[in-house]
Amino acid sequence: MITEYVLAESADAAAAQLAAGAAVMAGGTALLPKGVEAERVVGLARAGMDGVVKQGGRVVLGAAVPLAVAAALDGPVGRAAAAVGGPALRNMATVGGNLLAGAPYGDVGVALLALGAEVDLVGRADHGGAPGELAARTVPIDQLWTSFRPGEDLVRSISYDDAPGVYVRWARRAANSPAVVCVAVSGGRVAVGGVAPHPVRSPAAEAHLDDPEAAGEAAADAVDPPTDAIASSWYRRRMTRVFVRRALEESHAV
Repeated sequence: MITEYVLAESADAAAAQLAAGAAVMAGGTALLPKGVEAERVVGLARAGMDGVVKQGGRVVLGAAVPLAVAAALDGPVGRAAAAVGGPALRNMATVGGNLLAGAPYGDVGVALLALGAEVDLVGRADHGGAPGELAARTVPIDQLWTSFRPGEDLVRSISYDDAPGVYVRWARRAANSPAVVCVAVSGGRVAVGGVAPHPVRSPAAEAHLDDPEAAGEAAADAVDPPTDAIASSWYRRRMTRVFVRRALEESHAV
């Protein structure tokens, strides 16, 4: 049961509270439906993590940037953020929360994976230092989902090159529906969501960038999607073929 809610004044302060057993919450759209076991909840509204900085062809998104703000960005990130839920949800949900939401959610992570983003983390130090000692590290986004330590790490920001790209998505309804599959393409990278527990690159598709039809076939053959309440494995594989092809066709037309 939650007995205390406090607002962290910095990302490091929030990470310290996390290390001490508190739950960290930004928009709350991912955390609250799962239930909160921690007695203390730390909010990020004052932690200085809600900024968007564009500098030298690079974009840096604070982890607490609302999806409604990210939706105004150009390129795949903006398109992915705009596709999540409805206006009320996008005003609450954050980039960092969506990045770690897991399938069938996490549209923004698909776009960031295609853009080769880097993720700035702060969490418990690994070297056996003093209790509560924190350390910062930056990881390539394709390593995030296997190296992130729930309950120990906090995403501070995400940075990526402001490069052109494509994002396409298929859901059973036009709005407020999780994606059956989504695909992003940028800089020779093809990222797919909905076919694994987290967004994944498709080397099979990347081997056929100049042939969208062959890329779609190869991508579909290489995945083993889950079956859930959103779609069957068979249907997700079929839609992977279709939407990888469409994403590459669109990228060729840009």
